[in-house]
Amino acid sequence: MPILAPPALIFFCNSILFISLFTRLPAIQTAMQVNKATLGLALLGGALGTVLALPVAGKVNNWLSPRRTAAFSLIILALVTPLLSVVPYIGFVGGFIFFAFIRTMLEVAQNMISTGIEQSTGVKVLSRSHGFWSVGLLFGTVTSGWVAGQGATPFQHLCGVGFFVIVSALVVLRITPDVANDSLDLSAARAQIFVRPTRAILLVALMLFGLAIIEGAIYDWGIFLIRERITTDPARAGLLFAFFTIGMGITRLIGDWLRELFRPSLLLRASALAVAAGLALILNFEQQWVAAIALALIGSGVAFNYPLAVSTVVSMRSTNTPAENLAALSLVMLVATIGIPPLLGTIAEFHGIAASFVVILPFTALAFAMAPVSEGSGLVGTKQD
Repeated sequence: MPILAPPALIFFCNSILFISLFTRLPAIQTAMQVNKATLGLALLGGALGTVLALPVAGKVNNWLSPRRTAAFSLIILALVTPLLSVVPYIGFVGGFIFFAFIRTMLEVAQNMISTGIEQSTGVKVLSRSHGFWSVGLLFGTVTSGWVAGQGATPFQHLCGVGFFVIVSALVVLRITPDVANDSLDLSAARAQIFVRPTRAILLVALMLFGLAIIEGAIYDWGIFLIRERITTDPARAGLLFAFFTIGMGITRLIGDWLRELFRPSLLLRASALAVAAGLALILNFEQQWVAAIALALIGSGVAFNYPLAVSTVVSMRSTNTPAENLAALSLVMLVATIGIPPLLGTIAEFHGIAASFVVILPFTALAFAMAPVSEGSGLVGTKQD
């Protein structure tokens, strides 16, 4: 069985659940009868769920093992996601906090499985694993656009997605090898309950903070931007959003090869320039073909975002276990992708959706300036390959 199969399936299912929910947000917003600012406040529940989960995510993964944590998390998410499309606003807020809590457990588990395989086999699979997140985004986006065009309700759509994910989670339990867990310190006595980000982890997070905000903004508000500025047709909007996932997917699937050819800092700076160019295009032109190119550029630009962070953090020598270091990184990174972008809803409500993306454009400069951190600059105890 290919060693890539277990993490690939986990990343694929995670992304399908995530993007299927977010591409149906316009319909869910209409059903709840709330404006963008109010919806943005609800999405802030994702940041709260992340903050609540990260102190225990490393410990849970050490206790259950990443294999079980990933499978159980997928099953829970598959059952919860459809409910978010039918509950009233207050139920959506509470449900989304729980959704983010479980997804944080899953994020740590899937990355530990990928890095565990790399360390035990010597084969690089991390970027390709994240590539299947992008493949799932593409599949989920295109499917969402088509299903919406057929008149299916978000609940019907998400129930179908949930059934597929539950079946896949059972497969994950069966095919994920125990060798994927060898890099973990499974000592419950050693695992910390509260994992605070170290200076080195904060530097890595700061390096990727700007692109993380932009990636989160595309997930939260990208479909709104497309439908308000480019096309109102839900099927066409879904197809255009797919170009974001295509750009991300292609870049990540060749990411391990690119990492062999180019220095991390060069890749990160190229990523920042691609994102800046994509945002500039989509904010200044309303033609559909230009939007497709712009979204592909943004997708390719954010593709190395989290994989580079994971690779840098896992290579650090630390008193914490790899799971705990990843949990600490996720605390910072997921707040950037989940906690800050919802605030853009207030800007969108009062100044228009385009203004929200103008505000985040300068963050590409942060990634460009902090690129040397990806090669260990300023980090203590980073192992050099």
